[in-house]
Parts: sequence; structure tokens; C-alpha cells
Amino acid sequence: MNIKAKLREYNVNYNSIFCIFMIGSVLGFILEGIWHIIRKGSWESHSATVWGPFCIIYGIAAAVLYIGAIFLKDKNIALQFAVCAVAGSAIEYFSSLFQEACFGSVSWNYSKQFMNIGGRVSLRMTVLWGILGVAFIRILFPVMVRFLAYVRGRKWSVSCICLSVFMGINLVLTSIAVLRWGERMDPSSAIPANSVEKFLDERFDDERMSETFPNMVFKDK
Repeated sequence: MNIKAKLREYNVNYNSIFCIFMIGSVLGFILEGIWHIIRKGSWESHSATVWGPFCIIYGIAAAVLYIGAIFLKDKNIALQFAVCAVAGSAIEYFSSLFQEACFGSVSWNYSKQFMNIGGRVSLRMTVLWGILGVAFIRILFPVMVRFLAYVRGRKWSVSCICLSVFMGINLVLTSIAVLRWGERMDPSSAIPANSVEKFLDERFDDERMSETFPNMVFKDK
């Protein structure tokens, strides 16, 4: 069976991948919160957007893992672990680079962990990505295949379109809110220069942004 036929067999299309992305983003938000409770005894938001509980990096990883699981599901656990560990670390590394290049900030820093690369990835996180990937392939993947077999039709497509528009607006608004937050750290830019900046300062002030993105640190601020 060729690759295209295999992808069709497992219902790989925009709607299904977007659905997995959304589910992964929400589950990632919950997982990060639970992990913070285990480590420090309190809940902490790890949302990557100003609206909703969406940890985007987990959504991207889930979408990539779903496609990868199609070809890895029958492989041995060692290969599954290795591929997932490398893929997860690559996503985390380039996501960190993208955030710093576009917004001048970072949301995680592993520089104190053993065998890290620029503080963006570390051996511990690579191992964790491998474990999560194997769990995804062996536990979540079969469930998602059955779930996606039922979510088809016009209503499903319309729902995906509506959610896509929402997430598009959410990501754009998050981007400009974060950029404005960084600008406000410079006293010379703290006073809004136009109605857009005034709106951002009122709706997404420093307190709200700090609560939403507690781990975000701006470089050279």
C-alpha cells in the first residue's frame, strides 16, 4: 500500500488533523497543569493563547504523532521511542527558536538540565517526549482512529471551519498582545500611541498577561 492510500485509510485530511491538533492542545494544557501540581503543589496556566486552554506545542506534536503512528504502530517499541523522542525534541527546539525570533521571548529554559542544547531541549525532555510518544501510539492512536471514523459529514466540516476561524483570530490576537506586552516593558513605549495599543493595554494588561503566560520571559527586557 502506498503512502497516499495509507493516509486515506486513516482519514488523514485537514478536518481530522485539525481536530487532533485541538484535542492535543487542550490535553497538553491539562497535562502541564497536573505536572506543575505534582512538582510544586499548585496549578499553573500553560496556555499559549489569550483565549482558551490551548498549549499549542502539544497540539502540533499530537498532529505529527498521529501521522507518524500510522507508519510506526507495527514497529518495535525501541524504534517508536527513538522516533518520537527526536520528533518531539525537534518540535520543541524550533518552536523555541520561532518564539524568540518573532516575539523576543522564551517560555521554557532547560539550561540547568543535564545535556541541554541552548536551553531549548534537554536529555530529560527528550526522554519524556519518547515516553509520551509511545503512550500516544499504543494507547491514544487506536482511540483516535475510531473517533475520527465517526466525525464526518457536513456538520463536522462546518464545525472545523468555525473552530479554524476562531483559532486563527485567537493566534493573531495573542501575537499582537504579546508583542505589545513586550513593548510596555520599555518606559518610552508604555503610553499607547493609537487606539489598537490602547485596546490591548486595557484588555490584555500586564497582570492578565502574566497570569496567562507565567513562564514567558522577554530577552533583553
